[in-house]
Amino acid sequence: MQKVIEIIKYESESHKVDFKKTEYILGKDAKRNEILKDFSAFANHLSDDEKYIIIGIKENQDKTKTIFGVENPTDEAQYRQFINENIEPAINFEYHHLTFKGKTISFFRLYANCNRPYLFKKEMKNPINDKTEFKYGDGFIKVGTSTNKIGRKELDDIIQSKKKYINRKEDIDIIPNAGKPSSAEMDRWDVNYIDLKLINKSNRSIDLDVEIFIKKSDQYTIILEEHFLRKIKKVENSQKPKNYLSPINYSDTFVLGNLNINAKENQTEFIVQLNQLKNKFAINLKQNSACEDIFDQSIIVFGNKAEIIEAKVIIRSDDFTDGAFSKIISFKM
Repeated sequence: MQKVIEIIKYESESHKVDFKKTEYILGKDAKRNEILKDFSAFANHLSDDEKYIIIGIKENQDKTKTIFGVENPTDEAQYRQFINENIEPAINFEYHHLTFKGKTISFFRLYANCNRPYLFKKEMKNPINDKTEFKYGDGFIKVGTSTNKIGRKELDDIIQSKKKYINRKEDIDIIPNAGKPSSAEMDRWDVNYIDLKLINKSNRSIDLDVEIFIKKSDQYTIILEEHFLRKIKKVENSQKPKNYLSPINYSDTFVLGNLNINAKENQTEFIVQLNQLKNKFAINLKQNSACEDIFDQSIIVFGNKAEIIEAKVIIRSDDFTDGAFSKIISFKM
C-alpha cells in the first residue's frame, strides 16, 4: 500500500504505471474490452518490473494528479474471470483498495509475468455495436506511455527475451553408477561404490550443486571412502577382526581429492553433498559433455545383501527457474 501511495505522489505514467479516472466497466458497456487491451500491453512489456494500474486518479498534462476516488469498487473475482476467459496465458495480478486523501483508490498490481506473449484467445466484439474489436491472437505492448499492437518485431523481441527464462532441467540427465572401486587402495576390499553420471545435452554450459539422499537399510552400510580407510587402519592397528567397523558420526566436512564432500545422516537417509570450493557452484558442466562419477567413487557400500539401493538426487542451479531439480533413482548392485 505504501508503495502505491509513493507512486501516486512521485511517479508519472510510464511502461509500468497508468492512472485511470474511473473503474473498468464490465458487462454491456462500450469500453468493456479496454481492460483486456491494457493488461495485455503491460504484461507484454519486456521489463520484469511490477506494473500498476491505479484507479480513481487522473494525471493532468502538467503531471499533477486529480483525485476522484472510486465508489463501490468491482469485486476482484469478476475482473479475474473476465481476463482469464479472454487472455492467454493467465496474467498474474492482484486487485486492492486503499484510502488516499479521504477517498477510496483501487489498483491492479501485475507481477511475475514472464510467459510472454499474452494474447487474445478469442474474438472480442464491442457489446454495444457488435463490431469486432480484437481478433484471436491479437496482442498489445507498452511503449513508454503508448499502447501499440504487437507485430513481427515485437514478437521477435519477446522470443529473444524469453531465453533467460528457459528452465534448463530438461538439459540434464542423471545416470546412477555402481561397481567396484577402481583405486588400488580400495580394490582389496569386498565393497562397492555408488555414484552419479551427469550429462549436459545442451549447447550451453551449466553450473550445478549436487546432493544425494540414500535410503538406509539393515541389508547394507554406507560410508565415505575416507572414513572407511581410516576405520580399516584403526582395526588393523588394534588387531581386531578386519570385518569390524564401528558406527560413524557424520558431522564434519571432508575434502576428498579435489571435491568438497559433506556427509551427514538421519534415521532413514545417508546424505552426501557436493559443495563448491573456489567457485560459486561445485560443477561446471560444459556444453554437450558428461561428468563421470561426480563423487569420485567416494560413497562406499559394504555388507550388501540388496539388489537395489534407492536414492533421491537434488541438483541446484541458477538456470533452474522454478527451483531445484529433484529425481528418484535406483542403483542396481
